[in-house]
Amino acid sequence: MKILYIYRYLLLGGVTTQLANRLGFLKSVCDPHFIFLSDHGGRTAFDHYDKITVTSEPATIYDYVQEHDFDLIIAIDTKEITDYLIDVQCEVPMIQEVHGISYKLNYLVEEDQRRFLGYIVPSSYSKERIIEDYSAPEERTFVIPNCLDTTLFSRKEVRPITNKKIICWVGKLNDHKNWQGFLELAERISARRNDCVFWMVGGETASDKATRHLFYEANKRHLRIQWIDRMEYNEMPDLYSMVAESGGCTVSTSKGESFGMSLIEAMACGCPAIAPTVGAIPEIYLGSLQRLTYKLHDLFACESIVDLLLDDADERRIQISNGIEKVKKDYSIKPVVTQYYDLLQKLTTAQKVW
Repeated sequence: MKILYIYRYLLLGGVTTQLANRLGFLKSVCDPHFIFLSDHGGRTAFDHYDKITVTSEPATIYDYVQEHDFDLIIAIDTKEITDYLIDVQCEVPMIQEVHGISYKLNYLVEEDQRRFLGYIVPSSYSKERIIEDYSAPEERTFVIPNCLDTTLFSRKEVRPITNKKIICWVGKLNDHKNWQGFLELAERISARRNDCVFWMVGGETASDKATRHLFYEANKRHLRIQWIDRMEYNEMPDLYSMVAESGGCTVSTSKGESFGMSLIEAMACGCPAIAPTVGAIPEIYLGSLQRLTYKLHDLFACESIVDLLLDDADERRIQISNGIEKVKKDYSIKPVVTQYYDLLQKLTTAQKVW
């Protein structure tokens, strides 16, 4: 099977890294190609894979489709391209993968859903949202969780660079990731403890205005934040391992997630990850992992969980062990992508029968 993926951003973010995670398995069973509408430095996630094109011209994309005789097109939240392909009567079957959070999915309201073999989402939460809010057909909406390369994302031997416990936040500098909430948390913790340092990772593509806002808010709170605006994907396991080795943890303050890749990345590296009970996050945090969750904006509860992980060695060992086990069991590449590819074959076979 020859598959074309179309996505808006070639960026070191959740969707791009998910495509890269699948690639190792998919290229052994099919011929995947990728078109991105804009390049933000994410090519390194694909380890020199050469079937990657960057263009925002719909006509050029259609020419590429015609040239390569694809069996399937999988578009991820890129309505303008699928609309164009439908308008020019592209005959290649299409599937929509929906990875955006709810408020970014308004394009589904106007979509001619009959033109797609189905919709693939990474969580039951996302499935419920697109069915209830955007009338996606339930019988053609499928949940395949995100996957992670657990050979890359595992605990690494790292050299400590601080004798303090690292509290780390990972994400883009946008409102939905709620970086302001992390600064408020850091302010609360630093007022009581002197054994912590605070790191923020991500935000390379942020505007100058957003960057200035970050610095202003940090200075206003008299916080010394280590901001790492860009880190290569294959360097992230070292980051998480360094946080874990310091005795620290990661903290998400996100307002909504369709999955939560940075959370399972941290867990796989033996780094406890604290997260709010928003979006699909509760689907990951089952059993004892629920003790690492808090209600969004309840920074008192979040702060208490941080203290627990930093000060209670037994609880920390339990959460590290259960996190690693959870990721290996539910999100390893081979079982997840096997399920994913089987679904693609099923949908394309059924389409031929229609």
